[in-house]
Amino acid sequence: MPNSNFMVDIETLSTRPDAVIVSIAAIKFDRQGDLPKLENMETFYKRVSRESCEVLGMHVDPKTMEWWKKQEEDVRFEALENPADRLDIKEALRELSQFIGKSNTIIWGNGDDFDCTILGESYRICNQQTPWKFWNTRDVRTVFDLGNVTPWSLPDNHKHHPIHDCYRQIFGLKKAFRNINIYQPSS
Repeated sequence: MPNSNFMVDIETLSTRPDAVIVSIAAIKFDRQGDLPKLENMETFYKRVSRESCEVLGMHVDPKTMEWWKKQEEDVRFEALENPADRLDIKEALRELSQFIGKSNTIIWGNGDDFDCTILGESYRICNQQTPWKFWNTRDVRTVFDLGNVTPWSLPDNHKHHPIHDCYRQIFGLKKAFRNINIYQPSS
């Protein structure tokens, strides 16, 4: 069975594995070929209730909160203040599992110690099964390094919005693949 690839990105209130999550995004993508426009991809985006995480003992870091205060107003609003459709963390994780499905899933995150680690710990805290095997997580930053892709060479639109961060990371991944001569575009 072929692998399904998903890029995940989260916004949090800490950098610890038990961080409070305020939003979760994922995009299903094909490693090969060209990158479609974002609106033509299968996407997942949920805002998460901070309180639903805190009641479970998930962590809020004062330094991370200070970092959020330095972000642009629209970025802060979307991540921290926008009350629209915020889900309990348990429901958000259930819906992420449904989106990912039960395929032979490869999960990509930006760094080997952030997105996938925090999501995995959140599943554990919520007594839910992680919808991927631990050996099927992949680190975007390592591929960027191997493919000589720098963060400032990526599109800079909608920074710190997880759906756009996922898309930017897929863009960079494909750029790195081209640089190391694998998965060439179909054109």
